[in-house]
Amino acid sequence: MRTSSRRASCLAIEGAQPRGRYFVEALGRGLALLDCFIDDARPRSLIELSRQVGLGMPTTLRLIRTLEEAGYVRQDADTKRYRLSWKMLQLQDVTASIIDYADLARPHLEDLATTLGEDTGMAVLEDHEVRHAIRVSASRIISANVRPGSLYPAHATAMGKMLLAQLDPDEVRQMAARRPLERFTSTTLTDVARLLDQLRQVARQGYAVSDAEWEPGLRSLAAPLYRRDGHVVAAVCVVVVRPGVTMRAMERDFLPALLHAARAISAELGYGSCKE
Repeated sequence: MRTSSRRASCLAIEGAQPRGRYFVEALGRGLALLDCFIDDARPRSLIELSRQVGLGMPTTLRLIRTLEEAGYVRQDADTKRYRLSWKMLQLQDVTASIIDYADLARPHLEDLATTLGEDTGMAVLEDHEVRHAIRVSASRIISANVRPGSLYPAHATAMGKMLLAQLDPDEVRQMAARRPLERFTSTTLTDVARLLDQLRQVARQGYAVSDAEWEPGLRSLAAPLYRRDGHVVAAVCVVVVRPGVTMRAMERDFLPALLHAARAISAELGYGSCKE
């Protein structure tokens, strides 16, 4: 029933339903294209999209290229098929948006910052970078200069590596091919093979680390946030800017509390509540 209703929505532009006086036809057609991915996020060819929305190929091409240039969809260079980008992550779960995740996560991250006395945060993946959605300061004299909404390199940050670990290795290679891994410090991983080795380790152990890989003296731990269907939608972290704190000490002293907070947030997102 859900699929048929979504398909009906996708094909709504063919109908003769009256529109409101402020309805913008071109925008409505573009949104109809995005609607096609909500129930079934598999990549689609131009002709598939054209048939689904009931528009001619030239019109569909102009619309999908506009969405691609705006960052909402991306085209696979080999198959030429289109899929939603990470910018449209919220469409993959219509019950929650990134704002919802942030609202749910904030109290837990505030408690975590208070308990550990260190900064905490949350981020989502956006192409080859991570976008910080939340930063909670522990009010130390020296702390990480992380502003909500800012973009940071995924390969050099703990949250970025946590999120990259959810991708297919070929997708990570393609990202690195489009934009080579930049070196920020002496410990930054710039070789994609070594990065993939570390991402496999991250996936096995369930958390990620960044040992002064983005900025000298800045170390962080990250854990995943799962939504109801088991997909990782974001990552949370603890950030330390103190020379005397090693990664080993962080894993010993901070990791249990971080993982506990991540599990609590995931539970509020519905993870573990549905057995199918």
